[in-house]
Amino acid sequence: MPTDVPGGLTSACALKGANVYNTEGEHIAIIHDVMLDTAGGRISSVILAIGTILGMGGEHQEVSWHSLSYDSGLDGYVLGIPLRQMQDAPEDAEEEEDTFPLGAVTRLT
Repeated sequence: MPTDVPGGLTSACALKGANVYNTEGEHIAIIHDVMLDTAGGRISSVILAIGTILGMGGEHQEVSWHSLSYDSGLDGYVLGIPLRQMQDAPEDAEEEEDTFPLGAVTRLT
């Protein structure tokens, strides 16, 4: 699922559920959701699910897309931010898994 390949494309659906590791190669999270910059047409950030069991529970933390890099050896993404620093950051206000962040939905009328 590499997205760093020049000209390479990956669907947002393929990113959801991808494994995330720390710089020591330890599994720390999965990608829960992908936040798109609709004005720029690029991925802005991802919501990581930390401490989940079968994709449920745990805590959610938003991190910049640029803080992740794909590692083909791990077949997942490496977070370039220490886990402690990430956990000390402000939490995502969204607690409900199946709700959209405020402003993420545009009404078409």
